[in-house]
Amino acid sequence: MANNDHGKSTIIRSLVSQAIGRKIGLHKKARRNMVTTAGRHVDAFIFGRSYQEVEKGKWRSVVAALDGNDPGWRERELIIFPSHVGVDDIADILEMLNAAHSAGFDAIAAPVVYSDDEGNNRAELAPALALPWNGRWTIPNTWQEDPTGQLWGLGNDLWSWISRALTP
Repeated sequence: MANNDHGKSTIIRSLVSQAIGRKIGLHKKARRNMVTTAGRHVDAFIFGRSYQEVEKGKWRSVVAALDGNDPGWRERELIIFPSHVGVDDIADILEMLNAAHSAGFDAIAAPVVYSDDEGNNRAELAPALALPWNGRWTIPNTWQEDPTGQLWGLGNDLWSWISRALTP
């Protein structure tokens, strides 16, 4: 979870690259056969852009977006569905939580905490993180002049966290 220009698209691209075993360019939303760090296969659907950027305008609801993109989403083991985190996005995030819980998923928030010389975005994240998540995994993203390597590292870290959570 993060607003624009906080690195989430590159983090997701890195995560997917790590999970499928080859570096990808632009990530397009898709069903993916991913492999955990322990070698376990995971049936997943991964959105590359925040719900508010594309899906909300087209589908008008989270469940409609999930059904429209992947009618079998309820059967997947993992769904990654990024979201913005502003006050205006709380209703969307609640829809995501309700959709996840109604399908039997645990809903994990992975907020990107962006910081620079002027501070960080923790206050902006707080209302979204106060919602009934099953877990929260903080991704610290400190400003870098060229953040590419750092963002790829964060995506690899996030895939490692997901892998551990999915591997008994």
